[in-house]
Amino acid sequence: MKSIKKIINSLWNGSGGLLSLLAGGDTCLCCGRHAIMAPLCKECQQERLFRWTGREERCSCCGRELVSEIGLCTTCRNQPLLTHTDGVLPIHSYRLWKKDLLFSWKTAGMRQLSPVFAQLMADFLRKELPELADEPLVPVPPRKGKVRRQGWDQVQELCSYLHTNHGFQVMPLLERKTVEQQKKLDRKSRLENLGQAYCVDKKRLSRITLPKSVILVDDILTTGVTLETCARALKEAGVERVVGCTLFYVI
Repeated sequence: MKSIKKIINSLWNGSGGLLSLLAGGDTCLCCGRHAIMAPLCKECQQERLFRWTGREERCSCCGRELVSEIGLCTTCRNQPLLTHTDGVLPIHSYRLWKKDLLFSWKTAGMRQLSPVFAQLMADFLRKELPELADEPLVPVPPRKGKVRRQGWDQVQELCSYLHTNHGFQVMPLLERKTVEQQKKLDRKSRLENLGQAYCVDKKRLSRITLPKSVILVDDILTTGVTLETCARALKEAGVERVVGCTLFYVI
């Protein structure tokens, strides 16, 4: 029975939505029209997902869109957290149909979205961070045992597509020390975890030449604690510049 379930899950999640396609497609999460490759139609991919607010309208620290502020958002001005991270560029705000889109990929396991998100991040990095586009990507690592239990990790798969489809260099330099999910913690608990949840993989580090600059990749920016912890570990190992990039950010 388990083997049959694995086959069904593989067909549904890992083959570009094969079963969805055979069933005639689905409904686009954004516009509600018919989508051949669920859950986002081609028109909404091009006109909504692949369009974003540029760097000039973002906080120079956390990357969130500025409202009436100049340069820095109010949070980064009054409660600075990202002291080791040399800026973050999240692509989209986590709201409306974009929340459903991330849930479909990350939680419901619609892996046909992985190459779509990779295309989005590749375009974004090359346009918004051209000075770092040739620097290696460092994925935020999953909890220990996650890949064994679930069969995949969304950030690892995102970086895999960025490497194979778009030519980015990927260096998995980090490892996770804790198994507790950050999303289940409140801001105070996350801040208490600062510097404790992630570290550099010393075995891997001993086999490579450490780059001077890296782009730290994650799916969503919430408080910034995860990126800051990873950036601090990389800086302590000798990396000089760490810039974060995420698909979404929580407002």
